[in-house]
Amino acid sequence: MQPNSISQEARIHFLDYWRVIKSRWMFVLIILLVVLLVTTVVTFLQPKLYSATLRMKVEQDKPTVAVFEREQYPQYDPYFLQTQYEIIQSRKILDPVIERLNLQKAWAAETELPLSLAARRLKNSLSVRRFRDTSLIEVVVTDTDPRLAAQIANALADVFEKDRLEVKRDETLKGINKLREELDAQWQRVQEAQDKVERLRKELNVPVIGTVRLSDYTLQQLDQQLTTAKVEAAAREAKLNELKKLTPLQLRNTIATLINDPNVSSLLQSLTESELRMEVLKQDYGPEHPNVRAEQASLDKLREQMDARLAGVIAGFEIEYQTAQRRVDDLQKQLDAAKAQTMLMESATYRPFRNAQLIEDQETKLYDALKQRLQQESVTVDLPRSPVEVVEHAEPPLFPVSPRMTLNLILGGVAGLVLGIVMAFFLEFLDTSIKKVEDVEHYLGLPVLGVVPQEAGLLVRNEGGPAHLEAYRMLRTNIEFARGDHDGNSYCALSAAPGEGKSFTVANLACVCAQHGARVLVVDCDMRRPTQHELLDVPNVAGLADYLVGGKSLDEVIANAAVPNVSLITAGTGANSKGALAMLTSQRMVDLIQAVKQRYDVVIYDTPPVLGVSDAASLARDIGAAFLVIQHRRYPRDMSRRAIQVVEHSGAKLLGVVVNNVRLEQAGAYFYYHQQYDNYLKAPDLRAKEPVPANAKKGSPTNSDEIELSEKF
Repeated sequence: MQPNSISQEARIHFLDYWRVIKSRWMFVLIILLVVLLVTTVVTFLQPKLYSATLRMKVEQDKPTVAVFEREQYPQYDPYFLQTQYEIIQSRKILDPVIERLNLQKAWAAETELPLSLAARRLKNSLSVRRFRDTSLIEVVVTDTDPRLAAQIANALADVFEKDRLEVKRDETLKGINKLREELDAQWQRVQEAQDKVERLRKELNVPVIGTVRLSDYTLQQLDQQLTTAKVEAAAREAKLNELKKLTPLQLRNTIATLINDPNVSSLLQSLTESELRMEVLKQDYGPEHPNVRAEQASLDKLREQMDARLAGVIAGFEIEYQTAQRRVDDLQKQLDAAKAQTMLMESATYRPFRNAQLIEDQETKLYDALKQRLQQESVTVDLPRSPVEVVEHAEPPLFPVSPRMTLNLILGGVAGLVLGIVMAFFLEFLDTSIKKVEDVEHYLGLPVLGVVPQEAGLLVRNEGGPAHLEAYRMLRTNIEFARGDHDGNSYCALSAAPGEGKSFTVANLACVCAQHGARVLVVDCDMRRPTQHELLDVPNVAGLADYLVGGKSLDEVIANAAVPNVSLITAGTGANSKGALAMLTSQRMVDLIQAVKQRYDVVIYDTPPVLGVSDAASLARDIGAAFLVIQHRRYPRDMSRRAIQVVEHSGAKLLGVVVNNVRLEQAGAYFYYHQQYDNYLKAPDLRAKEPVPANAKKGSPTNSDEIELSEKF
């Protein structure tokens, strides 16, 4: 049961919210229309803005052609694009754009704008963003002139590109000039070091081999050369010894792989062919045959030539070996002499010379490095570069980006709707009147006897519909139920303040009671503002005031109304506000109450407002039973609560409350009740088929009788 109760409570809260919106929908609609109207006017008054977009690729500076393979270029910098993003929006770029396009005059109405103001306006109209994981930057310029917006964007990219190139070139030229200065100074230091070395060499009589200065590097080179020469000489000696061990035939077969000589290859081929021919001739002829002897002579000659050639090859290998050996000997002598000289140079006598020599080497290497760097920078400074590439130029836009009529209207509609709803709830919060039927029981602690719709008319004049008539029938029935076993048939109609429909309710209630065959008397006790004679169409000639002062008898002041079974005692011509309280609280008034109670089935007293005067409380005490009429959403509920307290303190019995002038669409479930009742009245075929209850008393009016009777009104 608990989840159901919670959901029921949530549903009720939601319906309460919906009720507030329904009750003030006209107010919400007015605010919505006002906001939409203001939004439309402001949108039309706003100047049209156009946006031109440009995209460019921004990379770190490097030449388009790599001249030096070992040249190092800047590595990836995660803050590079962010830095360029800020540079584009800086005065360094904006000021040249302003001067190039003469924006100080273009944006000025009369006088020329100051440069600072023009730069601020340009920066405000500029939007720069970069695309993630790319080197692309998008520049968006917004202006009232579409062509000017495109010109600004293109000029901005051009100025930014030239700035990148000029900055890099200026930095490089400054570096080159600095390198030249350092190179000249370094050359002076090299010459000073050389002069010092030469001076120390002469002073210390330093032994130097030729013009070569000894150093550890020189000794290392000599040692490496000696080792290489020894290896080469040993290899040549081994090859020569192996060749000498071969027979002439083995040497002849091996010589082709040792040397690459076309003559030797041709001679070997001729010798082989001659030997083959000789073998063929020996098979056919004898040794003394002329052909054999001729071939033998040719073969011998070829062999002599081959032997001579082989001897020459062997001699050549011997010469190469001897040459390699002599080189080994020479290098060994040089190394020994260098070691001896080095040992001599290592002595303390030549230490100043060695130190001067080291300084000279260092200064010379530094000079060579500076010279090489200067040559590289001199070449790369004039190489073409492309640090900025415009991928998409800006073009004059065709349509404005602001104001956006559709978007503004949508936002204005949403804002107006929200504002209207908020204001509706705010007014609802400020409104402390009776808003719904449940408020009567919650705040006043009294049952609801009836709910009268706003469209209800006067039944005496046949105004209103059957559903409105049914509301007063329910009121009559609830009053009878609330009276219970009380034998009184007199009721006092009360209201906290004027204008709540008390008199209107009394007139219609009297007509409904008369429909059921009751004899009804209406007594207009409002001496100050009498209205019942107008509602029931009775002339106000002789009435209650005339009776109370003793001028008329009871029968003389009772008049028949236009409705059958309804009588009326008007306020009378002698009614006035000064003596109203004395007359209404007199014994004669008490006698009238008792007298009419015996002569009529229902007596209804129309009284003045409770909080205005004290007449109503006194009458309610004498009459005994009363009901309070409250107009829906008119007065604060504290007024009704105060009126109830006044009546209860007087000793009268309050049967309940009649909520008057209720808007059915705001009354929740009561609206659906009336809607179903209207549907029921509009279905005569279904109504005719309904059986008459068996326990219905003869002569008692059925529902159909009531409907027919209602049609008369």
